[in-house]
Amino acid sequence: MRLWLRWSACLCLSLICWTAAAESTHHHPDLTESGSCVLCVVAHTASPAPNSTDSTPAFTTVGLWHEKTVVANVRLYFSDLTNRGPPAL
Repeated sequence: MRLWLRWSACLCLSLICWTAAAESTHHHPDLTESGSCVLCVVAHTASPAPNSTDSTPAFTTVGLWHEKTVVANVRLYFSDLTNRGPPAL
């Protein structure tokens, strides 16, 4: 792997870890500061609900199912060592 690619991947992973740690551990002494905090505003905003204008389902044939007969080859192995009794004294 190229050296610059490895360093950029390590940098990205490090930034993700530090951002997650900063976001999960920060706190505010009073509730008025949390309204102006960028992390708190982004964390508490609801994502917009997806809306669709077309509500009719589309049914199409993807393919046909063709069953194949499966024939299994049976192999029987006989050996004197597979099923032996207890050792004789």
